[in-house]
Amino acid sequence: MEIRVPEWLEKFAAANSSPIYLVGGWVRNVIGGLSPSDIDIAGRPLPDALTLPRGYFFATTYRRMGTALIKNRYRSDIEMEYTPFRTEKYAPGGGHTPVSVKFDTDLESDAERRDFTVNSIYYDIKRRKLIDPFGGVADINKRIMRAHDPERVFSSDGLRLMRLVRIAAETGFGIERVTSETAMRNAALLADVTATRKRDELLKILKADTLYGVEDAHYRGLRLLREYGLLRYIIPELAELGSLAPPNGHHKYDALEHTFRTVRAAPPELRLAALMHDIGKAEAVRRTGRMKDHEIYGEEITRRVLTELRFPAKVIDKTARLVRWHMYDRNADTRSGKMLVFVARNADIIEDLTALVNADRVGKGTDEPAPPVRFGEFYDKLVRSGAPLSIGKLKINGADLLSLGYEGTEIKDKLGELFDMCVLTPELNKHKKLMKLAAKQETNARGSGRQGA
Repeated sequence: MEIRVPEWLEKFAAANSSPIYLVGGWVRNVIGGLSPSDIDIAGRPLPDALTLPRGYFFATTYRRMGTALIKNRYRSDIEMEYTPFRTEKYAPGGGHTPVSVKFDTDLESDAERRDFTVNSIYYDIKRRKLIDPFGGVADINKRIMRAHDPERVFSSDGLRLMRLVRIAAETGFGIERVTSETAMRNAALLADVTATRKRDELLKILKADTLYGVEDAHYRGLRLLREYGLLRYIIPELAELGSLAPPNGHHKYDALEHTFRTVRAAPPELRLAALMHDIGKAEAVRRTGRMKDHEIYGEEITRRVLTELRFPAKVIDKTARLVRWHMYDRNADTRSGKMLVFVARNADIIEDLTALVNADRVGKGTDEPAPPVRFGEFYDKLVRSGAPLSIGKLKINGADLLSLGYEGTEIKDKLGELFDMCVLTPELNKHKKLMKLAAKQETNARGSGRQGA
């Protein structure tokens, strides 16, 4: 079988006397009729022994593992990772780091260290020939994921448990029985994997449907994480939700399945918040015997869990706020003024909050009628009224309040108070009016303090 490769890659292979092989996702996807993935190449020489045509250079080299990222200074679309043939030995556990690496091995030995048969097919670029040591082409044609030696594959790197789930979801492939059983039996190996690597795989699973267009791939990926017992080693607080029965009349599914269905209904950029939105329910039940106020516990848990998984601070804060407020005004009975202030204080997340609440309702799986989600309605009112949508839009600032004698946290508190006033009465947002209000209220407060003394 001949695989069409980019002309620039043929040029790179032709410059080297030793064979250069395409391997991994690119080969798998071409055979399986999926769109191309990143380009990974392999060969016998170490990177230092490669011949780089004009314009090619090593962007990064990982000497211990022998891998190198190769780019072209004249074309930004050219990027590939080169890996020399190697064998590896691992300590017990699934921590990924080999205790020894040996180079100058053959293709068959190199293939044995790879994860799944569908990723262990080599294409000799110059000879235009496929080399398939473990029947990967047949597995692609059958659309299944299989490990040639499952025990060795998973014990070498526990993250391969998540990779199995993620690639199966992305491609729509099934999972071969022995591989599946071995993965379940070895779920605890994931405990040895670093938080950042688990985070990255989780994010890919949450967007699995966007890679090759496989419908509901992200939902299937989450279901597989549950089925294989992997969730407890990624976000144990999430796994706990599986034991919570659905509230009578309000949900069709247990709390974990409801969470997955909320993720299923959410847009890709909101799926992390959808995954975390009910994470406080188990803690709420432990503390109070009910799920009431689970969003309050959920905010705290979300901040802790996402910090442990090394998410960026901005992502943590936004996700935690969405979790905290996804139950706000659920009965559409909050007073108009209170709603205006709430929406103004959270204007930066209102659109996302609306989408999350709508996904949450879909995830319940019932036909129970629900009141309208009113965040957008009140946001439009604020925009039309000309009210400030952030404290930064006030016509007064911290320096002004400092000049009036405010100090420390008093400045922040007073700005918040003035902001709320301007939200409800937009015409107050004038510098002179706000200075007068701040000065007058501060004077009265000090006078009241003297009288009380």
